[in-house]
Amino acid sequence: MSISIEYLYKDIKKHDVKLIAGERGLNNKVRWTHIVESEEIASFLQGEEIVFTTGVSINNDTTLLNIIKITKNQNASGIVVNTGKYIKEISKEVIDYCNENNYPLFVMPWNIRIPDVMRDLTITILESERTYAEISNAIKDAIFLPTHEELYIQTLEKVGFKCDWDYIVSIIELEANDDTIKNIPNHAERVKSYIEDKLSYIRNNYFTVNVGKSVIIVFYNKTDLEVDKILKKLYVLMDKDYKMLKFYVGIGKHTNNLKNLYRGYEEAKNVAKINRLIRNNNVHIRYSEVAIYRLLLGMDNKDIIKEFHDETIGDLEVYDKVNNTDYVELLISYFENNCKINETAKSLYLHRNTVNYKINKIEEILDLNLDDIGDKSKIYLSLMIRYLL
Repeated sequence: MSISIEYLYKDIKKHDVKLIAGERGLNNKVRWTHIVESEEIASFLQGEEIVFTTGVSINNDTTLLNIIKITKNQNASGIVVNTGKYIKEISKEVIDYCNENNYPLFVMPWNIRIPDVMRDLTITILESERTYAEISNAIKDAIFLPTHEELYIQTLEKVGFKCDWDYIVSIIELEANDDTIKNIPNHAERVKSYIEDKLSYIRNNYFTVNVGKSVIIVFYNKTDLEVDKILKKLYVLMDKDYKMLKFYVGIGKHTNNLKNLYRGYEEAKNVAKINRLIRNNNVHIRYSEVAIYRLLLGMDNKDIIKEFHDETIGDLEVYDKVNNTDYVELLISYFENNCKINETAKSLYLHRNTVNYKINKIEEILDLNLDDIGDKSKIYLSLMIRYLL
C-alpha cells in the first residue's frame, strides 16, 4: 500500500519543504524514502520512493539533472533537494524537466536535517499502512460477515466512515485472456494498484480491496450516475492497458447503511455474471444491460420474473433434464458469442452444422424464432434472470 505525495507534502510543510516544480505529479504514490547522492545509487531505486539529496557529490546542474532523470526512470515518486551548501539554486533546465515530466521537485533549506523529515514521512507511511489494513479487513468483514457488526462498525467509524453515508459496491472480476497467464490473484493485486492510481482524483470517495481474482471498489457519497461514468472510463483504460486479461464489471444498488454492504456486493457479483454472459471479446461492458438488471433487481415480486423465465425457457430446461441434453448451455454460449454461429461452434468445439441443428431444435422446442428481435430479446432477458433465481 502507498500514499500520494500530496498527502505527505501536507505533513512535511512544517519543515519548510516547498514544491517548486512537477505539481501535476502530486498524485504519485510513495511507499518509502531513500537518500541518493550519486547517479550510481539512483540506479538502485525500486520505485515509488521519495528521494532526498544534499548534493554532496553533485558538481554542477548537469549532474543534478542526470540524477533526477535516473530517479524518474526508476519510477521514483519525486525528489527533495537540500539547498544552501552544495546546491545553491535550482536551474531553469531542471525545473522545466520536472514540470514537463510531472515529477515533483521540492527544496528545503540547509538548516533542516534530512533525517528529521524522513522520520516524519516514515511514521506517516507506516501509520497509513496500518490504517489501510484495518479499513481493508473491516470492509471485508462487512461484506462477508455482515451479522458480526462488532468486527467492522466501530473500526470504520473510527477512521471517518459514517453508517448513513451513501455506499455503492462494485466488483471487477479478472480472467486470463489466454493460457499463458497464471496466478490471477497476483494480477488482481497489480490491477488494484492501477485502479488506485487512476482514481486518485476521488481518493476521498472510494476504497479498494482484493478478494481472490476480484477487485472490490466501495464508493461512498457518489451517485449511481457518477459511479457508472467512473467505471466505464476505468474499464476502457484497463481493457487497453491489460490486453492479457478480461474484465467483468458489476455494480450494486446504492445503500445508505454500512450494514448493507454485503447486499451491494452480492448484487454486483450478479451483474458481473451477467456481463460475463453478454461479453463479446470485441465489445466493451454494456451499461444498458446493467440498467436492465437493476430494474429486475428492484422488483419486489420476484415471482413475476420467475414466471417470465419459466414461460420463456422453462420448457427447454425440462427437455434437457428429461433427455439429458445441453440445449440451455448451448443457448447461453450462443448469446455469450453475440449470437454468431461460427464463434459459438468454436467456443464449444463443435461443427457449425451441429450448432445450427441445435439452434433449430431450440426454436422448435420453445416455439420461437431467434432471428426475430422480440423472441431474441425475451430469451436474452430470461437468461439474465437465471442469475437472480
